[in-house]
Amino acid sequence: MGKILNIANFYRLLEWIMWLVYINLLWVGSVLLGLIVFGVFPATVAMFTVIRHLIIKDATGKQIFKTFVFTYKREFLKSNGIGIIMTSIGYFLYLDFLFIRNITGFSYYVFYTGLIFVGILYLITLLYILPVYVHYELKFFQYFKHAILIGIVSPFMTVGIIIGLTLLYFLLVSIPGLIPFITSSIIALIIMVCSLVVFNRLDYKQRANEISK
Repeated sequence: MGKILNIANFYRLLEWIMWLVYINLLWVGSVLLGLIVFGVFPATVAMFTVIRHLIIKDATGKQIFKTFVFTYKREFLKSNGIGIIMTSIGYFLYLDFLFIRNITGFSYYVFYTGLIFVGILYLITLLYILPVYVHYELKFFQYFKHAILIGIVSPFMTVGIIIGLTLLYFLLVSIPGLIPFITSSIIALIIMVCSLVVFNRLDYKQRANEISK
């Protein structure tokens, strides 16, 4: 019986590897289809959506292409809006860090500490914005608010995402041949798995609070 389970788990692993390679190729193709600049964010939203469906068993491998294309088209404008905002904030943070290099004395430490704080909030938002976007139905700017709040109240899982991405980095450095095939989809998988753990925990607490009332 144990041997049968091991074989089943092995085939399940191979199936997931196949899906991740396929999703990664879809992502690359969709990014190019959107002329890179306009394709990155809708393609990434579509990728997160498909991976979420696969994790919660809301879709089969056969539905990957259909779900990906449908989401890419539907979320094209809205996801680019989120992408423009996040890219702009990141760019201004970068400029601010360059600017404070010219400041000396106590003011430097004040500005530097403030930028580090804002940078941490930006990183949290960057990690959770897409999982929140594909999991919840919210108003546009509420996605940013929820991404920050969820990241703040779940520091251990946020650290867990960073550790997972760091381990992935070392894996890809060790085996660079994997980079074209699984990089984006593995990143999305790590972030989405950890985010779903947080979402389920928060949903459970919310239901418990409603019952207690």
